[in-house]
Amino acid sequence: MEELAARQGTIKPSSGVLFARNVDGEQKSAARQRVLELFTLPQWPGHLHMLTMPGVQWRFERKLLAMRHPGWTRSPSPWRTYFTSTENDRAIFFAAVAEMPGLHTPQSSLKRIKNYPFAEMGVRTRFASLFFANIDDLMAQTSWSEGWHAVWLDYSGPLSVERLAIIRQFYRDYIKGILIITALKGRWNQATNQAIHQAGGYSNWLRNTFDGELLHDLEYFDTSPMVQFAVQKRSALWFWQ
Repeated sequence: MEELAARQGTIKPSSGVLFARNVDGEQKSAARQRVLELFTLPQWPGHLHMLTMPGVQWRFERKLLAMRHPGWTRSPSPWRTYFTSTENDRAIFFAAVAEMPGLHTPQSSLKRIKNYPFAEMGVRTRFASLFFANIDDLMAQTSWSEGWHAVWLDYSGPLSVERLAIIRQFYRDYIKGILIITALKGRWNQATNQAIHQAGGYSNWLRNTFDGELLHDLEYFDTSPMVQFAVQKRSALWFWQ
């Protein structure tokens, strides 16, 4: 923690697209609620290892822990719920470390994670792991032995043909149950615009990419136009023991 605090005092925010993270309006909260409802105990009573993009305050992860494990802040370890998370902005990463679930719980711990080629660094508690890395670089790796039960790719920027190809491969190989994508609906490059047009629209473009049961497909406006898409594998393997 001393090393992280020392770094945090000398870093500046990146020039990336950060505006979508800074506002948590009514429509954005409603969209997050739709994701939370997919993983309540009645909907998902078993183990849940989830890949997320949390931001500074870990709002979604904390809400989900409260739903699945009431009183989790007084527990030394999680109950069937664990997060792997990434952040690619240096300032947000170091600020998020200080708010990690499990850092302020009984028997709290914070440890460095062994080096991975896609990440500059990583830390973990008993409840979550957080990598300083680009989520697309993580998904492009082929060294994951177990994968994840669910993944929420909460982008602040747009999708592209190249990005969707990475997600599709990752969905096929490493996601056992549910994929949720939230992205900026705009700022497409020419290749992406052509792919959307050929598919007959944005929703068709996503639906044609991922095999499975569509859970929801919605749009909302929260500072910028956003889209949220959720799909579940028909051959999903449920780990409820």
